[in-house]
Amino acid sequence: MVIIERKFVLKDRLKNAVYPERCPYCTRVVHLGELFCDKCAKEFTDITYHTYARGGHLTVSAVPYTDIFAQGIKRFKFDRGQQYSYQLARIMAEAIAKEYKNECFDYITYVPLHPKKFEERGYNQSELLAKDLSRILGIPTEKALKKTRNNQPQHSIKKASEREKNVKGVYKLSDKSIAENKRILLIDDIITTGNTLGECAKVLYEGKAQCVLCATFAIAVTKTT
Repeated sequence: MVIIERKFVLKDRLKNAVYPERCPYCTRVVHLGELFCDKCAKEFTDITYHTYARGGHLTVSAVPYTDIFAQGIKRFKFDRGQQYSYQLARIMAEAIAKEYKNECFDYITYVPLHPKKFEERGYNQSELLAKDLSRILGIPTEKALKKTRNNQPQHSIKKASEREKNVKGVYKLSDKSIAENKRILLIDDIITTGNTLGECAKVLYEGKAQCVLCATFAIAVTKTT
């Protein structure tokens, strides 16, 4: 698996002169193409995090959901920070290329939003990450899943049993044959209990997927992480 570096043209440089690129984690101005500022660079390590989404689906994550990384995700997800998508996806790509280096994926897909939630937010952060990962890793994307019920946000539910119940039956295939015999990389922004990714992977396997592996930008750190 090869990482394709971003190339900048004159239009990118002119846009950057007016709207300079910023660090996703602290909003300091950075040079065009930089993924983070010098200060935030000190918070990164070579650690790749591993866990399993519900149902036993391997998930790799690039960073822990703590400190500057939690701030970066919140800014990207809730504060209309779409412009940070590439910078976060590029960090994810390193973890994916390292841990799944022997895998050959047919496509990348992502955890979908319900249409009402998409309308409210204006974008799906997981879709943005998936599309940037597609460009970085040279793997096509597919909208393999759809969300059929506007359930309660997972982060608002404390009990693990309630979180599991909250996502059951929420996701469906976008097309009945879209997962058949496919090796799929499933993307989300963060994994906490793993119920959301687990439910999505389950639906893909029910659609006869050959293999589903998961990746997120961040992982909620627990005592067993």
